Amino acid sequence: MQLRVADQLPMKLVLADADLGLVPLAVTPDGEPGAVLLHRSGLLDALDALFETVWRNAHPLALSATDGEAEATVEVGPQGPTELDRRILGLLLAGLTDLTAAAQLGLSARTLHRRLRHLMDLAGVRSRMQLGAHAVRNGWADPPRP
Repeated sequence: MQLRVADQLPMKLVLADADLGLVPLAVTPDGEPGAVLLHRSGLLDALDALFETVWRNAHPLALSATDGEAEATVEVGPQGPTELDRRILGLLLAGLTDLTAAAQLGLSARTLHRRLRHLMDLAGVRSRMQLGAHAVRNGWADPPRP
């Protein structure tokens, strides 16, 4: 995961891959917030280009674990899962859906799926069921409690 910090942002914006964008509108006089949902279009392409420009000019941010903080961002190495991976596995083994686990960890569903794909490759397995068994057998996650 990469984090970057920008001194200034030209606008608030939420992008979901290249498929959707959400641009907040000014609050209405009666206090109701509003937003515009953008689907694939030239405007969404332009906002994506704006994001990429801001990202390139932003400063990389590296977090380190101190007193248990930010553990999820510390990589353990190619031979084992990260702390974030262990938390993902624990939540999924406990029966949470992908979307619920992602929300609880503050991740997008895409990031969760990317981490699971990485873990499956690391474990040398082809299914999530096999990944769960491998994770429990190899101490990557605690077995779910009944």
